[in-house]
Amino acid sequence: MRVDPSLVRGALAALVVAAGSGSARAAEIAPPGASRDRAVSTLAAREAVVANQADGARAEVRWRLGALYRLVAAGQALPAATRARALDAATRALARERAEARSLEDERAWLRAQRAALGAAASREEGVGVPPSFAMPVAGAVLARFGVAADRDTGLLVSRAGLRLAAARSAPVRAPAAGLVALVASEPEGRAVVLDHGAGWMTIVGGLEALAVGEGERVSAGQSLGAAPRGAPGAAVTFEVWRGRRPVDPLLLVRPVAARRDVLATPARLP
Repeated sequence: MRVDPSLVRGALAALVVAAGSGSARAAEIAPPGASRDRAVSTLAAREAVVANQADGARAEVRWRLGALYRLVAAGQALPAATRARALDAATRALARERAEARSLEDERAWLRAQRAALGAAASREEGVGVPPSFAMPVAGAVLARFGVAADRDTGLLVSRAGLRLAAARSAPVRAPAAGLVALVASEPEGRAVVLDHGAGWMTIVGGLEALAVGEGERVSAGQSLGAAPRGAPGAAVTFEVWRGRRPVDPLLLVRPVAARRDVLATPARLP
C-alpha cells in the first residue's frame, strides 16, 4: 500500500489559497480541470435564466405601478370602501412583485459572484510561475508512476497523485528543491513533509520514519528531510509535485538524468 496523502490535502489546499491573492471562498468552490469548466457553464446558464426571470419581474412591477397609479387617478368615482379595498389589493400585489424581483436580483448577483470566484481561481492557476529544478528525494527505483495504472501487487487500477519510490532501509530522503517546510503531518505509513517552493509550486514527500526538519524551516535543494523506514524491506517513499491546486507528473519536471533512472513501471494514463 502507498502512503495515503489524504491527511495533508486540506492543509495543502489552504496553503495554496494563503499563498495566492484570491479569496478563500474561491478555493473552496473551485473543482479542478474539466469539472470546474462544467461548473462555470452551469452557473452561466443558470444566471441567464435568472436574468430573464428578473427582467420579467421588473416588467411586472412596472405594470403594477401603472395600474396602481391609474386606480388612484381614476378611482375617485368609486365608493370609498370599494376604492380602499382595490388600493389595498393593488398595493399587496405590488409588494409581492417587488419582493420577487429583489429575490431574483439577489440570486443573479450570487450566481455572478460564484462564476467570478471560479474564474479567479482559474486565473490564479494560470498565473503559476516557472517551476524550480526538481530532483528525486531518494535514490531508488520508481515502483509506481503518476496517473492511473495497475498496482503491481494487486493488479487493481489505482490513481496516484505522484510517484512511489523504492528506498533502502534508513536511506536519506532529501528536499527535491529549495523551499519552505509548510507542513509536517503524520500518515498511516510514515511522516509527510509539504514543501512550498514559491510561485505556486509545492511538493509532498511522504513515507518518512525519522524527520530532520520542522515546520517553518527553510531548506536548500538536497538537504535532508529525514530518513526512510528502517523496518521491513520494501519500504517506499512517495513524491508528489503540485502546480497550484493540481498534481503534476514529477517525471516531467525532475532533472533528466534522475528522471529516467531505474524507471520500472510502464507509463500511466493521466487522471
